Amino acid sequence: MKKLLALFTILFFTMNTASAAIRVSPSYIELDANKTRKDYITSSFSVSGGKDETVRFKIYPKFFKRDQQGHVVELEDKDQKNSLMGKIKVYPQEFSCQNGIEQKIRFTVTGVKALPVGESRLVLYLEDTNTREIVIKNAQGGSGGKLLLKTRVGVPVYVDKGIYTKRGNLDAVAFKQIGEDYACDYKVSSIGNSKIRYNGFGYISQGDKLIKKFDISGSTVEGGDILERIQKIGSLKDDLVEGQEYKLKFILTYKNEHDKEKVLKKELTFIPAKPISNKV
Repeated sequence: MKKLLALFTILFFTMNTASAAIRVSPSYIELDANKTRKDYITSSFSVSGGKDETVRFKIYPKFFKRDQQGHVVELEDKDQKNSLMGKIKVYPQEFSCQNGIEQKIRFTVTGVKALPVGESRLVLYLEDTNTREIVIKNAQGGSGGKLLLKTRVGVPVYVDKGIYTKRGNLDAVAFKQIGEDYACDYKVSSIGNSKIRYNGFGYISQGDKLIKKFDISGSTVEGGDILERIQKIGSLKDDLVEGQEYKLKFILTYKNEHDKEKVLKKELTFIPAKPISNKV
């Protein structure tokens, strides 16, 4: 029977969350190398599984970047200056989570004095060592092969050093309508030498009347990078009148290198058109 390549479910967290019965806290780690006089810095995170199961994990690091849509892209280790590969020690490297009991994972980043100014990073992957098989049925109802499934959870680790800055800019916001659904295309740039991590809200109003408030899904933009995303709003057929003018306010917040909240915002007006049949 033909076996297909293993398929990984990669969960790269931007907030504390759970996938199936796997829980990781915190979901990302940011360290300031300026706060230690030693040539290393330590931290930890906790992992737990379901109450009635045993899950065994192995941990391994990968260097990464994000593309312009915010997707994680693994990079080959080529001694990049801002990579923490070869500089991190993790304990334990393999462990079991039983009956929902938390397992503490400790790690040490070494050689911090040699790190470049700004941000260095990697992701620690926790991979379930138990391979699950899913039988794929063919058109005749018989077996067409197998998928080998594994689950892994990524915990990003960032280390800032020297004079680093976290500065963002909301470059553009565009409102679009397709059928009865609405969305916003927007672009955020990180113009410092360390990441920004933003969240936000959008507001649609007419005069003094608030029509709709919606969440803007948060994300991370590494220093010097640009992120382009689409924020879906959904149907507004019962809220907007064709041909009338409305205002969209787009607000993002992030914290700078001094842990002070910064606000990025743009406003624009739009006139809803007659719906067409396509979807966003």
